[in-house]
Amino acid sequence: MNKKIISDIRLYKSESQNEYGYITESFADKKLNAVVNRVVMKLRENEFSLGEFDHLYINFTPCDIPKSIDLSDKVDRYHTWYRYCNVHIEKELYQNLGSPETLNDIIQYISTILVTHFKSEAFNEMHILACVQQAVEQGEDMLMKFKEKISSKRKAVIFLRFLDTCRFSPLLRVYDTEENLLIEKDLPQTVALDYLGEIQVST
Repeated sequence: MNKKIISDIRLYKSESQNEYGYITESFADKKLNAVVNRVVMKLRENEFSLGEFDHLYINFTPCDIPKSIDLSDKVDRYHTWYRYCNVHIEKELYQNLGSPETLNDIIQYISTILVTHFKSEAFNEMHILACVQQAVEQGEDMLMKFKEKISSKRKAVIFLRFLDTCRFSPLLRVYDTEENLLIEKDLPQTVALDYLGEIQVST
């Protein structure tokens, strides 16, 4: 099986179905999306894999489903890179989805899904939960190593922070061979990372 490193987790809700499946809609605001993106970033930094797909779509529903957490085995043959996981929740929680009060519940469900369906010997439950905890507790200050360049005398690293505005705030750090910090510089905030090209290192 070709294992892919996690790329995205998206949140949806649904209280109705048709012959094709659940009729979903997104509900997360920027703050919630930012928290979930940080979880993905920290897992990605540690090369966590979902298996043969890299996008996980979580659908919260008050509808009856076979299991309280049901990872769908349906695969879109034109878009094989994602899977749905349907989560049964109580009506009261469903009606409040997206409010700040439900953040902890959503993060707990994400943790449970990842541990239940995607833990492995290489990436066990403790490792998964540690990544989630770092992302939630460190918030906008959380760093994800994005790019690194090492020369004979210097090491340059670009880290990413993800703000509550859903913008990246890159940070450049340059070290000597003994890991002493020589330079630390904030780079321009961005929505896309295209402008962060190859790192060139010299004295």
